[in-house]
Amino acid sequence: MTLEHIGLNVAEPQKVMDWWCANLGFTQTHPAFIVDSSGRMAIEFYRNDAASLFDFATTDPLTLHIAFTSDDVDADAARLVAAGATLVETVHREGFDMTMLRDPFGIAVQFVKRAKSILL
Repeated sequence: MTLEHIGLNVAEPQKVMDWWCANLGFTQTHPAFIVDSSGRMAIEFYRNDAASLFDFATTDPLTLHIAFTSDDVDADAARLVAAGATLVETVHREGFDMTMLRDPFGIAVQFVKRAKSILL
């Protein structure tokens, strides 16, 4: 099995997709989907009033976050803060750098640099 996408029910999907495309390197490929720069992972942002909206802004980022690899977590965090994100936390340990932010819509975004990737 290969992961294709995750889906998030949000209040303003097009605004979220526009921000993610402008600031996180995604491309919108469908009215509800954006695809990462590798072309292998998509996120679906949609609005469906039949389901309740998840309160991203008040949920601990350790409960749900979307993580990206980064060569420089501090620079990437500064760039996103300048674009309207909010810094939550930064951690620097030997072999591990991480910063957690919230995008302007409350969704937790993590940048991580590891000495050894967790991916195969």
